[in-house]
Amino acid sequence: MSQSITLYRVSQENFEAMKANPEGTVILDISKENIVFPQTFEGLKFILSKEQDEATVSLLEQIFYPETYVGKEIDLDELEMLSEDLDFESTAIYYNDVNGVADMHTFLGSISLEQFHKLYNAKELNENDIYPNNVWIEEGEPDRAFTRKHLAEEFTDLKNFMAAAKADNDYVLSLVR
Repeated sequence: MSQSITLYRVSQENFEAMKANPEGTVILDISKENIVFPQTFEGLKFILSKEQDEATVSLLEQIFYPETYVGKEIDLDELEMLSEDLDFESTAIYYNDVNGVADMHTFLGSISLEQFHKLYNAKELNENDIYPNNVWIEEGEPDRAFTRKHLAEEFTDLKNFMAAAKADNDYVLSLVR
């Protein structure tokens, strides 16, 4: 099973309503915007973590794997053993609050696209078994995934998403599939 992560921007008002009734909430109905990272989030996290201190690495981990949640928690280590028809909407909804989003925005804003390109190294991603394993390449066809260009585009999308969330004082929900 391949994994992707979807991040959702949710207003504070909608977040409070969801918190009061997580089982009755359909995330897409309350989301302002969402962004999907199909199999690439571990690569983004690895690249952005390079040359960072422990606190920053922890902050990067929180972008994709927040620790705070509402609802019923599931064990992600057992995700592959769960049934295909698992209703993710009725499980835990992991999120980052407005303060965490602001910190993430500040960090992401401190990394330029040029710096990101310099940090990308396909050989290093493959040698470190960064998921998905052994697919990272330097360059490829224009629409080819797992390249320097592709990941840089996703980095830019992540920066823009977090900038919009910070500007609107939104919460950011994270759903692993």
